[in-house]
Amino acid sequence: MKNTTLSFYENHALQFYHDTINVDMTDIYQPFLHNLPKDALHILDVGCGSGRDSRYFGDLGYYVTAIDGSQNLIDLAKNANTPHIDWLCLNFDEIYQQAWQGKFSGIWACASLLHIPFDHLVNLINTLLNLLIENGIIYLSFKYGDQDRLKDGRYFCDMNDKRWSDINNHLNAQTIKTWITRDNRKDRSEQWFNAILKKV
Repeated sequence: MKNTTLSFYENHALQFYHDTINVDMTDIYQPFLHNLPKDALHILDVGCGSGRDSRYFGDLGYYVTAIDGSQNLIDLAKNANTPHIDWLCLNFDEIYQQAWQGKFSGIWACASLLHIPFDHLVNLINTLLNLLIENGIIYLSFKYGDQDRLKDGRYFCDMNDKRWSDINNHLNAQTIKTWITRDNRKDRSEQWFNAILKKV
């Protein structure tokens, strides 16, 4: 993640927390949970932000490892004291250093990998796939579009079918589903590109 992007979340953590913590994501949770392996136990939340999704999965009884590059967001998320969640401040480039190979049933990367340059996505996604058990799945979401860009000091990698096809050809995974959704936050009209992959 670009330093300016991480600085944005560190400096605006409280506002970001309040903007996202109560957004209803049920329509996105359902296809992820439906495709998890039947014996799923452990979920990795990559870029957990406010902790909204980790808390949801924790309340369902899953063990969750929740990581984010912003210590301020991790501190806010931990205040909920939801059981079964291990909160860690980690950057994307520190994921490689963890002894997590084959550990997780599912990986949830909601609006997080969109801060990674397009040319780096294949390596990172394949690294994440290595952390999954056999038949484990990963969910990814990006703002819909066809470019890498800067906005308000944050780096964004947008995604569409063409860009996804270019990435998908180099992944050690089967794409189960891709679909477009509207932003669930109030007063937002952006579209999102969503994908679920299964480790092969």
